[in-house]
Amino acid sequence: MAKRVRRKKSRPKAAIPNYREEGVKASRPDTRPALIALFLVILLIGSALYFTSMVEDSSVVVEYGVNAELLTNNHNTEPGQDTDFVLVITNTGSIADTFDIGVKSNDGGFSITIEEGYESIVVDKNKRKPVIVNVKTSSSATGLLYAHLEIKSRGDGTKTAEVKLDVNTDYEFGNQTSRGDSVSLHYAGILAKNGNLFDSSMEYVWDNYGYLKSGVTDPRLPPQNRVLDPLKSDHVGCPSPGQPLPEECDGNGGLIGGFGTKIVGMYEGQSLSVRIPAKDAYGENPDGHNLGGEDLIFVIKIISID
Repeated sequence: MAKRVRRKKSRPKAAIPNYREEGVKASRPDTRPALIALFLVILLIGSALYFTSMVEDSSVVVEYGVNAELLTNNHNTEPGQDTDFVLVITNTGSIADTFDIGVKSNDGGFSITIEEGYESIVVDKNKRKPVIVNVKTSSSATGLLYAHLEIKSRGDGTKTAEVKLDVNTDYEFGNQTSRGDSVSLHYAGILAKNGNLFDSSMEYVWDNYGYLKSGVTDPRLPPQNRVLDPLKSDHVGCPSPGQPLPEECDGNGGLIGGFGTKIVGMYEGQSLSVRIPAKDAYGENPDGHNLGGEDLIFVIKIISID
């Protein structure tokens, strides 16, 4: 007899979850806000580091300071006439600064004029700049007279320098120079950009002024080779060779244009100064002369008309 075979009942299949993939995604945490917040934090930190690098270290102390001196002093002048001083200003501070030049006291009753455009000057740290100061005496002036200039820092108004201008008015000038004259004179020449001395026939300058142009040997040191003889020049104010000669000139001038022009009209015994642009000095080409491309300042003292 055939046995009845019992069939095992199959277990019901697990129900297939009835949801879509979109549902899974929707149920996960949204990380976008956290990522945005992290990005903003990184951006803020980077910006802070950048701006911090742009600001000077607070531990660095900014210092202001100024020093001033005269290229020459103790000038002679006739009452009612004028003379020039060259004021050299040094920034001794740690940053660039602007300095105002003014008259602190005027015991001589002078008319004092700071070179136009240089009443206030900007000087980089540890650098110098020269300025011409004109002093005109009154017609009634007598004796040894003086005035004081004050140079004040704009960065720190308490930082000032002072110089004394000494003038002897018990003096009488000689003849006045004219175009075409031959003269003997003393001079001192400095670079207008930094006040460095490049040449002089004045003993006072060599003994008292310490800033020399590169390549200039200090004649106070061995071997002592200073030349203090007056410079002799013929046909002052006359043009260079190759140009037509005016009636007053019987020969060509031997000085740079700006220098020779300044001499015309000066008196024997008078000291004046002149700022000469490169084009009127040794030219604007730095390769044409060791002073090429340089604006210059000269102090000139006429000794005699020969």
